[in-house]
This record gives sequence, C-alpha cells and structure tokens, in this order.
Amino acid sequence: MPVEQPLRIGIIGAARVAVYAMVAPAAANPRTTVTGIAARDPLRAKQFAETHGIAKAYASYDELIADPDIDVVYIATPPALHKAVAIRALQAGKDVLVEKPFAANAQEAAEIVAAAKPGKRVFEAFHYRHHALWHRIVEVVREGGLGKITRIEAAFHVPIPKTPEEFRWNAALGGGALMDLGCYPLQWARVVAGEEPRVTAARMRMVDGVDAETEADLLFPSGAVAKISCGMDGEGFKAFLDVEGTRGALHVINPLAPHMGHLFELTVNGEKRAEKFEGPSTFAAQLDAVVATLHDGAAFPLAKDDPIKSMAAIDAVRAAARG
Repeated sequence: MPVEQPLRIGIIGAARVAVYAMVAPAAANPRTTVTGIAARDPLRAKQFAETHGIAKAYASYDELIADPDIDVVYIATPPALHKAVAIRALQAGKDVLVEKPFAANAQEAAEIVAAAKPGKRVFEAFHYRHHALWHRIVEVVREGGLGKITRIEAAFHVPIPKTPEEFRWNAALGGGALMDLGCYPLQWARVVAGEEPRVTAARMRMVDGVDAETEADLLFPSGAVAKISCGMDGEGFKAFLDVEGTRGALHVINPLAPHMGHLFELTVNGEKRAEKFEGPSTFAAQLDAVVATLHDGAAFPLAKDDPIKSMAAIDAVRAAARG
C-alpha cells in the first residue's frame, strides 16, 4: 500500500493566528506539513519561517501560490485582503482554507466560492465547529432533545488593545467587533436553528470608524428568536450560548474554544446534567477535518456555501444597524 503524502500547506500572512491555528496543529499532525510562508513584507516572512522552523519563505504571495509543492493555501491576512488572494490561489488549482471572516461581504464570498476548480475545496476557518462539544450540540438540537427551539442567545466579548498595527481597529482592513467576534455568535445561532435568520433589529456603537460593540435581534423561519452580541473594548472574556426549547434548555460557557475549559449544562424535562468533552484543540480538530475531507472524502461539518450565508448574515446585521 503506498505511503500517503502529507498535505503540504503554504501560509499567506505572518499573523499571530497562523501560529496557533496552523503552525502548531500541523506540526502535531502526521498527515500535514507547513512547507512555506509568504507575507506582505518578505523580511517578516523570512523571520517567521526561521522562528517556526518553516523551510521556505517566499518573496510574494504569488510566488507561494505558484509553487507546485504547495497543496493547500491557508490565508491569515486581514479580511479585506482575503478575496484577491483566495481567488488567485483557487485559480491556481489549490485547495484553500480562509480565516474567518471569509470575506468583506456576501458578494465577495460568492466570488471566492465560485473560483474553486472542479475537485478543489475552499473552507472557512471556523475552528469551533469541529470540537466534540459542538458535535454534541448539533446532535442534541437535530435529534429534538430540546423540542422545538424557541429562543437562542449568544455572545462573544473580549478586549482587543487599540494599537496602530491591530487590524481589528481598522475599518479599511475589515476590522470591527461584528466581523472579528460577532461572526461567531451569529453563526452559533444559525447552526443551532439550522436555518437562515432575518435580522429584525441591530445596534452598533462606533469608535474610531469601527463598531466596538454590536447587538442584533434575529428571527428564524421556524419562529425561533435570537439575540447575539459582541464587543472588543469591554472588560474580560465572555463567550456563551443559551438555547431554549419546548422540552428543555442548553447552557454553554466557552463554545468558542472548549479545549481551554467549558461548561455544558443540558436540561431536559426538568432534569439537569453537565457533560464534559475531551479531545484535541479546536484548531487541531479543524485541521483533522480539512485533511479528512481532502484525503478521505469525508463530509465537512460546514456546507460548501456556508461562507456565503455567514457573510450574508453579517451584511444583514450591518444593514439593520444603519436603519
């Protein structure tokens, strides 16, 4: 039986996220290897490669994309730069993993998805969805454990320092709380409901040209309502998901990165129980899922068009906030 060749990954963007979301999990995964890195500044790419033991540092994004020794391109640039780079990589016949948020808007997302060549895939890096805790959440709601879902509340708040190099405080680079943080609770609500919402109201608190805090009210076709919120200039970390149904309720603390500690409380017909979930980090599980899809033909937990729907939900929140 021939020995399987590891997927050779090229990273575009020498960002912090690339270290814990790709470099570390790939180093621990025998089915993957990080082959190279490219950044807007070639010197920064070289330093990143030296620091993390990566063999190649490319002079440009296009040089990495053109390398036949790269199978998968992982894009870790600011969101405003995702579309152009993702489309070039897809047109070159690569599989592509794009950091969330996938694009600047749903139109860009649709253009990226459409650029994939036959037999190739483009994924959005919503790492949380691959953890065992989320497999259990989906199992509970899909099998009707809570009955008919009536209400969802989800939030992600974490302080982000306001520094000149921080893209999340830069509107031109695709920053803002909704794009970087709110995309999570918005998608948590969509996954739980299993359908796409209508945004009935939204509020944004703007600071220096970006939304520092956003709240939105959603209504799903089934009749379930949801409230999501996010913020990046408050105090402390807060991430939770609450789901209410006609038979029970679910309370989850830290659905974002359960490997760093979580609480999962399920109440059905008045009986409450807590469950714990072991396993790899969300980032390691995400890489496992990408490899299983590309090498083994396994089903990916998020549909091929989910990045378009995810960005459409973000667009709708923005529109409702503008009134």
